[in-house]
Amino acid sequence: MLPQIVRIELPGMLLKRARIRAVEEARDLVTFLLEEYVQELEKTQCQRAYEAYYNSRTPEDEAEERNLLADFAFADAEVSGEMGS
Repeated sequence: MLPQIVRIELPGMLLKRARIRAVEEARDLVTFLLEEYVQELEKTQCQRAYEAYYNSRTPEDEAEERNLLADFAFADAEVSGEMGS
């Protein structure tokens, strides 16, 4: 995913009236909110990609995956049993 730039403009008078500390706190809050937004956006895009992949599989692909899962079911159960001990 390419980085995206977001520019926020604030009126000059607002910045002049604000204390430096308050501006830093506001900058930290905006940064936090933008990072949260990007993470949710990436999560949504990943989920859509998985949905598209699973919706486009052929019945043969689905059967092959089920067979692979069945082949590894014993090993998975064995590992789960060891971890639970």
